[in-house]
Amino acid sequence: MRKNQRTILILVFILPFFGFSQNEFLDFVINQKNDTIYGTIRNVISKRSVLYEKNSDPERDKIKFRSHKLIKYKKIRFNDKIYTYVKPSNEDGIYAGKTTRVIPKDSIAKRLGDFINIQKRLPDFVITNKNDTIYGRIKDPSVGKFRLLDSVNNKIKIETEKIKIFRFNNEILELKEKIIVVPPFFKKDDAYLKLVLNGKLKLYEFDYYYNRQLNENNNTSVNQNWEKLIFIEKDNNLIRINNLLHKKKLIEIFSENQKLVSKILNKEYIIDNIYLMVKFYNENK
Repeated sequence: MRKNQRTILILVFILPFFGFSQNEFLDFVINQKNDTIYGTIRNVISKRSVLYEKNSDPERDKIKFRSHKLIKYKKIRFNDKIYTYVKPSNEDGIYAGKTTRVIPKDSIAKRLGDFINIQKRLPDFVITNKNDTIYGRIKDPSVGKFRLLDSVNNKIKIETEKIKIFRFNNEILELKEKIIVVPPFFKKDDAYLKLVLNGKLKLYEFDYYYNRQLNENNNTSVNQNWEKLIFIEKDNNLIRINNLLHKKKLIEIFSENQKLVSKILNKEYIIDNIYLMVKFYNENK
């Protein structure tokens, strides 16, 4: 009897750790009954946002994944951040523009549709090319360069000739040289990339805005377009991940980890889940 009790106690402590190890490389949703469903979130900021849950018995059910629309859930975890659903103030539906949640002044809000993640604001800082770290407050200008206001009210311009790293709104941005391919001239330039995930492989993002001319009824107008560029740094080489033909490139990058390659080939991860892919690679060497 004592032996059986010891076995039960061991299982009680060990099994949660196995569950965590399997689920830490997944997103999840929490429903109104506080049930948690693990999977991968896709099309996260569109009306087609869903969590794909891997089916435990695909042969019996004839489907590999079950899909769960995010509109039904009160919380989600996406890329290791918890977001809470907040009902829109002026219209129904999950993708309305405004919400009723009040954001504290000492906090930062990140939004995915009408899901909000709130975190305490960290001090802004810059790291110069001479490796000096200067803390202060950065304001996002409507035009021109970012500037940091330090403790004695000195203004420091954040420009590529002087600053190599800075933190703004709790995000780290690093200067990378000649990496942005700008259509239609394929010009390469220097830019600050947002460090999304650090480790053996580094994951970066860059929000690239550009103007495209539109010709309608012989009139020319300018429309601002936006594109999120994704980069992975491996062995000090920065690799851009294009939406087209990305699978072949990712399999090449992750080739040392065949378990991860298998997950990509089986569509357990797609390009929307690149954060989880890089995390899986970094923590399963």
